[in-house]
Amino acid sequence: MDLGLGAYLTASAADRLGHRPDFFRTTDPSDRARLKELLERTAGLHVFDELPSQLEELVKSLNPAVRYTKDELRAAALAHPGTTSLEDYGVWVHYPWANRLVHLLDEEEFVRVRTDRNRNKITRNEQERLARLKVGVIGLSVGQSVSLTMALERGFGEIRLADFDTLELGNLNRIRSGLHHLGVNKTVNAAREIAEIDPFLKVTCFPDGITKANMDRFFHEGGDLDVLIEECDSVDIKILSRQKARSMRIPVVMDMSDRGCLDVERFDLEPDRPLMHGWIDHLDLEAAGRPMTAEEKVPYMIPISGVETLSARMKASVIELGQTVGAWPQLATSVVLGGALAGDVVRRIALDQFHGSGRWFVDLDELIGDPSPPARPPSGAAPEFRLGGDEMEAIRSTLGPGTGTAPPGDRLEQLVQAGGAAPSAGNAQPWKFLWHDRRLLLFHDQGRSASFWDPDHFIAQVALGTCVENVVLEAHGMGLEVQVSAFPVKAVPALVAAFEFPADRTSVAEAHDADRLVPMIGVRCTDRKNVARVALPDGLKDTLDRLASGIAGCRAHFVEDPQRLDALARICGAAERIRVVNPIGHREFFHHELRWTREEAERTRDGLDIATLEVSIADDAGLRVAADPKAMALIDDWRGGRGLERLSGRALRAASGVALISVAQDDPLGRLNGGRAAERLWMAANAAGWAVHPVSAPIFLGRAAAMLGEGLRDHERTELLDLHQQLLTLWGITPRHPLFMVRLSPAHGPSVRSLRLPVEKLWLSPLASPLPA
Repeated sequence: MDLGLGAYLTASAADRLGHRPDFFRTTDPSDRARLKELLERTAGLHVFDELPSQLEELVKSLNPAVRYTKDELRAAALAHPGTTSLEDYGVWVHYPWANRLVHLLDEEEFVRVRTDRNRNKITRNEQERLARLKVGVIGLSVGQSVSLTMALERGFGEIRLADFDTLELGNLNRIRSGLHHLGVNKTVNAAREIAEIDPFLKVTCFPDGITKANMDRFFHEGGDLDVLIEECDSVDIKILSRQKARSMRIPVVMDMSDRGCLDVERFDLEPDRPLMHGWIDHLDLEAAGRPMTAEEKVPYMIPISGVETLSARMKASVIELGQTVGAWPQLATSVVLGGALAGDVVRRIALDQFHGSGRWFVDLDELIGDPSPPARPPSGAAPEFRLGGDEMEAIRSTLGPGTGTAPPGDRLEQLVQAGGAAPSAGNAQPWKFLWHDRRLLLFHDQGRSASFWDPDHFIAQVALGTCVENVVLEAHGMGLEVQVSAFPVKAVPALVAAFEFPADRTSVAEAHDADRLVPMIGVRCTDRKNVARVALPDGLKDTLDRLASGIAGCRAHFVEDPQRLDALARICGAAERIRVVNPIGHREFFHHELRWTREEAERTRDGLDIATLEVSIADDAGLRVAADPKAMALIDDWRGGRGLERLSGRALRAASGVALISVAQDDPLGRLNGGRAAERLWMAANAAGWAVHPVSAPIFLGRAAAMLGEGLRDHERTELLDLHQQLLTLWGITPRHPLFMVRLSPAHGPSVRSLRLPVEKLWLSPLASPLPA
């Protein structure tokens, strides 16, 4: 049904940019004629005449010491215009966009009355100084709050507003406006609001936003700006406007609308001050003026936003961007607070009452909040691994005297160093060595590998298997025969393996089928780079499976087709998400395993240097955001975190293939052997020019889910068990057991290699017996 709205809609949209009211001073004959014409031709005009009450306020303002009765005040107010009639006194102001006509005191008296309650927080003299202030505001979401706050306080004489965007329904969670303004340019909307507060304030709109073409006009036309308030989303304009402000020696103020964060750069006092406090000096600022993709903007936005100082809720929301949240969140309370903070600082800058540069926080959650729970004491270093007298006696009595040769001490050091070069989950390096009675003994240092996710030492035993393989291969490289006894002393479960070096080859000595891998011991590495996908050659798969199968009970399997890789990506991504959202898993990964700087990595020489993860700047920022346990607690509460699946998911979808080591028996010996097979596969793949990246989370997390009691929530357990079952179905290797999984891709070499503990840290101390000479 046609309601006949077309003509009305056309008329309503006729002037979408109008924001200046019309003034009529009826003592001027031309203005009187214009007003008469307006009244005659304008249908439905709303007229407001409260001039008598304004005159009463004026009289009180002029005579603050006089105590008027109500009648006296009315008489004094009516007498104030003298011979001028009330109708002709002051000014009539017409607001075309609202079809309103308002009768006001004229500018001088209007300003006196409207600012009367400012005194003496702002003196008359200070108010006059502020009336000469020219302020520019770029970005009219937060900027609208700043502009209106300053208008209310009459903190400027002229304001220039720049924003290309129009008001949308989603903006009304934080922008003070009405639904009838939807579709109106934000600068026009703010200008109209200011005009309805004070029609004498000069407002200039830049409804196309700030561009290189109009920037000079914004800063100079009508007189140079005195202060810039920058609240835009565009990286290029943030930088270009600051460069311009610095060249003009004017201050820049920016509210972040999170944690009451206010940023001030006093280029007026420090003309050589670096932009954004020097946080972006390492970046190409000229490049910022060119069009950039969202990914290219990240290096600039990270230091500007101060990722690590964001509130927990903002950090959690950042993780959810593009998943359950569509845009950067802002709250009215934060925006209104920001308007107050920025307006206050601009006033004090203009009145020479504030001179600082920097970033300040008025965090209401911290200033007005419940008492914080006592901080968890920091975790101490893992206790040093030692053997007791009873354990040493059990080893002596069980193993008896050794019969092998005793390699020289430097050769033993070389063997231990080779063992220490083996891979381990989180680069924990859970091994200790002891030369005792003509045997090299390998122990599990449980203090180094202790993990919530490894209740039965599955992960550590796989790593210890890689260490065993390295020792065997290194011995063969020296021309030594080697005999390995796994878990030889039941009374000492920490004793993983005993190596003897018989003078001649025996039936129980280790086979030499993988000796060609000896040169790869120091070359083998993790390479997490994502590169263009290339198909795995059949010969490579055959070689890797043959080497893995040379260890008892072990096999290698491969997945290459994109659909199955996509399924693996979903499984691994979901497992990794649970791993880091779980509070205990989060603490282990972010606060014990990751090394956030190269200095920290070099000091500890263990854990994962963040540089080895080969993450983009955006993903690095995401990890730093996710490191906040409060943010993760919110993600957990929201049942979110899908964004945390991207890293591993992206890597697996780009892989040439994924290799899986399986074992016939899931017991300590089977895991040890599986680790040996994994090390062979890894070194052989590297030798053939293929990068290896472990992606075993769904294997060990699924096992842990079936065993863990406290610390794992029911929904996590249910999902992990389901993911583990999906993994088993995808590989189809039952009744064999999945042990270790790696991504394969063309090798380009890691940017950074994980560091290893020095060899002297790998020996048990003090040694139970000296090294052979």
